[in-house]
Amino acid sequence: MRDASIIDAWLGCLDPAEAIMSDSRVQTRSVLMAAVVALLMMIATAPVDAASTPSPISGVSPYPDGGDPNDPQAVTACNGAPQTGRLYRNSETEPYIAVNPTNPDNMIAAWHQDRWSNGAAQGVGAAYTFDGGQNWAFVNIPFTRCSGAAPRSAGDFERASDPWVSFGPDGTAHYMALVADDSVNENGMATARSKDGGVTWSEPVIIKKNPAQDPVLRSLFHDKNTMTADPTNPDLVYATWTLFRTGVTALLVARSTDGGETWGPARPVGTFEPLKPSQLAFFRQGAQIVVLPDGTLVNAFFRILLDQKNRVIDFEQALFRSFDQGRHWERMDTVVSEFTPAIAVDPELGIPVRDAGQLPDIAVNPTSGELYMTWQTRNSQGLVGTVVARSEDGGETWSDPVPVNTDPTVQAFLPTVSVNDDGTVGVLFYDFRNDDLGDDPLSTDVHLALLGPDLEHQGERRLTPESFDMRQMLLTGARGYFPGDYVGLDTADKDFVAAFTVANDLRLPVDFPQPPGLSVDTNNRQDIVFTRETP
Repeated sequence: MRDASIIDAWLGCLDPAEAIMSDSRVQTRSVLMAAVVALLMMIATAPVDAASTPSPISGVSPYPDGGDPNDPQAVTACNGAPQTGRLYRNSETEPYIAVNPTNPDNMIAAWHQDRWSNGAAQGVGAAYTFDGGQNWAFVNIPFTRCSGAAPRSAGDFERASDPWVSFGPDGTAHYMALVADDSVNENGMATARSKDGGVTWSEPVIIKKNPAQDPVLRSLFHDKNTMTADPTNPDLVYATWTLFRTGVTALLVARSTDGGETWGPARPVGTFEPLKPSQLAFFRQGAQIVVLPDGTLVNAFFRILLDQKNRVIDFEQALFRSFDQGRHWERMDTVVSEFTPAIAVDPELGIPVRDAGQLPDIAVNPTSGELYMTWQTRNSQGLVGTVVARSEDGGETWSDPVPVNTDPTVQAFLPTVSVNDDGTVGVLFYDFRNDDLGDDPLSTDVHLALLGPDLEHQGERRLTPESFDMRQMLLTGARGYFPGDYVGLDTADKDFVAAFTVANDLRLPVDFPQPPGLSVDTNNRQDIVFTRETP
């Protein structure tokens, strides 16, 4: 329910078409017409939970199958090395979307193509549109061997993950991905550019990678990358991610000063010194940079604090800032909010959802500079919920988090945030509000909450006309169903545009826990879809 009014309560549980049908029971024509007119007036003046009609972006696998899509050895021959885990061929997940500032009808979406149960995918997909999202065209970028990378090229890797796209102010698109050789424990960060709206792409280049390592004593791993093109300077592009070392992690930032053609060194941001007596920030992940109107860079992430003396662990959303285009960063980070980690769980089968977890998402109003950050947390009912916070002073101070999903008795998860040209804040999230306990499916929906600049709720849009069954989704081992660590939300003028993951209606049994060994699932379990909403 969006608010306490009787009208909104009624509209929240009754579709307008059903309302008209129910009014047909009225015996007199005058009463019927009055009811219809009143209904139309209410629809015009109240926020309606209206279902959209998503259109598909992704399709079946474009990668080689070795002549037999059901033979694990044949399908994985393109990897160039022995693989482990279950390959979900034809299944896509973890989408992102970006809008071209020089042409809002031009957008690029990215995703995991053919996801593995134990990490990454056969490649990372891409598609572009020039008609505002009505039609999409797939394009292949050779970030991996299966996607066509040549030997000794920057894409000469077994798998790829964490796709991210950002447009520069001149319309240049930048695509970043994590690339990995699981068989020899080597991975790194790679990027490619497009000058024509996503139709053609440069050969990928490596920003940073670690050498092959001992499979047991691995000490280095690059993870959870994002990329941001400076919205005012086409020469500046920023990449940030986490480097895992044995026993410690570090945030890294690399800069390009020639529009993504070449990259400078990846430098650590911040320190791991005590923040107060006995407390140490020993983990930071989920880094994402936004650029304020005055050029300040804000790098948001979550961190874990360890109080060694009292043996207490705390979780916080936080940020670092740079005031010189990423050359230097603040020595100490700024706390946004404490939070309690929470994830969604299948309420009947107990299978977890690998969702956003602790990862934040951040957006900036490009005119006012107001910042908005969203994340998951445990709510008042002990369930996973979504919240959003606001900063009016460039990230120095933050408001208390405001719940995005207004019913704390329903699990809500995987939030992402964007701000349109009017300053309206949109937060996309998944939830189980339409699930009926005891039936076969885990009915899942995607919603877009609309909030004003001060985070006052202005209504909600249902983005899935019909619920989908999350139990049909691919599984990432013990971590459960996988719609993605994130999904995509951007704005085109006043509209919100979204790319998100839905499961297909296959009515297959849930295979959990997964058996060990190499296997292939060729079912088209899930797809990436697009929708556009005008507030």
